[in-house]
Amino acid sequence: MSLQQGELDLGELKDRFAIITGAGNYGIGWGLARHAATKLDMHIVLIDLYSNTVESTAKELQALAPSRKIIPIACDVTNEADLEDVLRTLDIDHAGISIGAVFANAGVIFNNTIMNSSIEDWETTLNVNVMGVVKTIKTFLPRLQAQTKDSVFCNTASVGGLVRGDGGAASYQASKHAVVALSESLSFEIARKSPQIRVHVLCPCIVTSSLLQSSQKNKALQKDKIEETEVSPIRPEKTELGMSPERHAEQVFDLISAGKFYVITDNIRPYVDHDFPFDSADIIAERHRNMASLDLDNADAFSESSTSHPSSILKGALFREARRRTQAIES
Repeated sequence: MSLQQGELDLGELKDRFAIITGAGNYGIGWGLARHAATKLDMHIVLIDLYSNTVESTAKELQALAPSRKIIPIACDVTNEADLEDVLRTLDIDHAGISIGAVFANAGVIFNNTIMNSSIEDWETTLNVNVMGVVKTIKTFLPRLQAQTKDSVFCNTASVGGLVRGDGGAASYQASKHAVVALSESLSFEIARKSPQIRVHVLCPCIVTSSLLQSSQKNKALQKDKIEETEVSPIRPEKTELGMSPERHAEQVFDLISAGKFYVITDNIRPYVDHDFPFDSADIIAERHRNMASLDLDNADAFSESSTSHPSSILKGALFREARRRTQAIES
């Protein structure tokens, strides 16, 4: 890409702020914040939609990193005024501490097909997942451009933003393709004028998170079905094949340090302990193999074809692993 994708000494981020949106629950944002505070000695700005969630999470992180400034801020990333207030808070209360990293990580997901999803869900998904990233960039990028120190700007997409749509969560997958393209454009736009800013797009594979549950809870709150006082951080259930947010963050910062623009996280050792190497590179390669011959042998992408592999690239790997484990048990 450019000089901005060279290797980065993560020690340069010490004692600087990491601003992380979508950090109120115990998912990817939490993992990034915890790693940045406890391993890189960064100060943290935790941003999430509701004060209850982000303040509770901040309290826990502060206990883990007592010498770090942990600042919880309730902020709607689709609201430019809210984002400007974040900068204003830092300028007033924490002048003199520069921003080392911005993670535009806030997102929502509604797991429905195109025809079974509402226009409202589509608008919410694209507004948060795409326009929320655009507004986060437009708010914080000028500040990073004004700094001379190396810094990181990382937008969260998904491995689903790199592969063919698979017949589920269509609005989410469309939004993540948009974030990948947006990040690629951003990288080229500032490559020469601001080479001190390392632009990355994070494409997670399987990570344990509560994104679906928190999306549904936020939707219920906005429809006045529950009160804001009922909103609290959601601890996701551990999954056998998924990486924990903490181990995922280790891999993210390793890849950022190595200068990888596409931060594609894999479920591989040493980041996971199980024996199923969910390799993102293979998934992406399968997409290109399918482009020559789109295999729609199966009208239902959530079940397996009897004649070929599943039409869903991502779910295909899961089907194969489930079959392998079943055969191992039976034998």
